[in-house]
Amino acid sequence: MKTKLLFLTLLISYLGFSQTPISSYYSVDGSGYAVVTSTPAIDQTATGNQTWNFTNLTANGATIDSYAAPTSGELTTYPGTTSVWIVTDNAMETNKIFTKDVSNTVSYTGVERTDLVLNYSDNALIGTFPMSYNATSSDAVAGSFTYTTFSGTFTGTIVTTADAYGTLNMNDVGDGAYTGSVTRLKIVQTLTLTVPFVGSVPASQTSYNYYDNANGHLVFRTNNLKVDLLSVNETIMESFLPNSLGTNNNVLSANQIKIVPNIVENTLNIYAKNDTVIRSVIVTDMNGRTVLNVEGNTTSFAVNQLKSGLYFATIATENGSIIQKFIKK
Repeated sequence: MKTKLLFLTLLISYLGFSQTPISSYYSVDGSGYAVVTSTPAIDQTATGNQTWNFTNLTANGATIDSYAAPTSGELTTYPGTTSVWIVTDNAMETNKIFTKDVSNTVSYTGVERTDLVLNYSDNALIGTFPMSYNATSSDAVAGSFTYTTFSGTFTGTIVTTADAYGTLNMNDVGDGAYTGSVTRLKIVQTLTLTVPFVGSVPASQTSYNYYDNANGHLVFRTNNLKVDLLSVNETIMESFLPNSLGTNNNVLSANQIKIVPNIVENTLNIYAKNDTVIRSVIVTDMNGRTVLNVEGNTTSFAVNQLKSGLYFATIATENGSIIQKFIKK
């Protein structure tokens, strides 16, 4: 009996440490994502230890994540904001998530999309990171909103749970297939919108974020917005593109070679620090196909012939090479 009890104790101890805490709510600055759809639709209802096979994904666009400090105007609109999470798509539209991060306790202060603005009068708590499996936080929320031509106030709740962990498998959507151990974060906002001349309108926003346990990268995310009265039920899914973060060889760093800006319309400009000599630039699309090959020491060349989308430029220099991403407008 003692042997069995010891075995059970060790097993419980192992299971308690087999789930890796989510180190950070945020993606890595500069992360690129393919905007994807799936047929059949993926099922995210199950919790606990899971194997997710998202292997029927099709890429339909791309986004890049970046971060910035809030402007003075944004601080006035969203008090307490410490960071602005900016998601830019290949149509040049931007979504912004305004957050307050104090000692790794993260809260929403505002959200801006092309069709939706949420301004939280009281910060909406997401949670404290690192966040372990089964950790849950909840908070009351209130504020004002604008959705297309509608505006008013809202109240409700936000509930965050690290609700699942396991193995995630994804097919290649332009940067290689993915298989990894992940932990999932689920965030549900249940809101009541008060619209003048309309009344109370139920709404919900549900997101799932899957974080790689080995490096903390946000490798897959979905977001669903539902407003029944307005016939809104939309889901956006995005799959991480690993090469979007850049790969350094030799002693070359991202501070020495940059594409400025990384949203390009007609001409791609490369900033080379300390007169670094460029030997070649190879541009590939999300499917790994070479679409441009420029030889010689050049820091500027035309890309107006490229279709809109996310691209990767492999820049070879006398000191090594680096991969930089850019969006062609």
